[in-house]
Amino acid sequence: PRHITGVAASVPGFIEAFLVEPGQDVYQGQVLARIGAQGLESAREVAQAALDRAQEQVSQAEAAVTAARMELSRAEADAQRSRMALDRAERASARQQTLFREGATPRLVYEKALKEYEAALKDYELIDATVRTGRERIQGGMEEADGAKKIVADKMRLLADAQGNLSAAEVHSPVDGYVVSRKGEVGGSAEELGDELFQIATDLYAMEVALEPKAELLKRMAPGQPALVLVLDLQNAAMPGVVREIKDNQVIVEFDSTLPAIKPGMQADVRFKLD
Repeated sequence: PRHITGVAASVPGFIEAFLVEPGQDVYQGQVLARIGAQGLESAREVAQAALDRAQEQVSQAEAAVTAARMELSRAEADAQRSRMALDRAERASARQQTLFREGATPRLVYEKALKEYEAALKDYELIDATVRTGRERIQGGMEEADGAKKIVADKMRLLADAQGNLSAAEVHSPVDGYVVSRKGEVGGSAEELGDELFQIATDLYAMEVALEPKAELLKRMAPGQPALVLVLDLQNAAMPGVVREIKDNQVIVEFDSTLPAIKPGMQADVRFKLD
């Protein structure tokens, strides 16, 4: 094929598995191989576990806030009732105090009203303290939940990085095409193969043949020279071609294939009309 896309591993490591063979059609994004980048899977598992713990902390903090809100709601209702009772006791005590000064009520009645007021005040102060504590608890719980959510966001980024690294350990086809060749062995280094790990042809109709003619024939050839390409594996497969380039002792003849059955690696005869 004249149009070849080389595919390299994006992370260093050893080849863990080949998932396609030369001669197969592949589609863009298809996994071609896996690179066993040491520690990537364990790193992803650690990141996932850390995220799970952080999310559990958020859930616990939010549950604590919810419970604190319910307790505060009850405490505020109790405080309202206690405030009303305190107001009544305060008015009754003030009235009895006025009457007592004027000698219009017995001391026992006055002292009873005063004690009821003092008891109502003490009850209200206790409930009011509970309300303040509840509000502080909610504020603290909300701050704890916000802090836990920030930790979750950080852990999610770490997990995304770990998953991205693990995904990068998979070699994906960048194009739709036909696997022409593959290098390397399972257990061998993928990094040293570069973009020759896979060679993918993207157009099986634009083909070429490499020739090494004898020196006396090479001298009589030139770029642009017409040729006839015959594919030996197929009957009646003869197509016109042209010399694209001559480099060292090699002549490259390009031609447009008219038969889907013509595949890379087939042998061909190339014929020239030489002057």
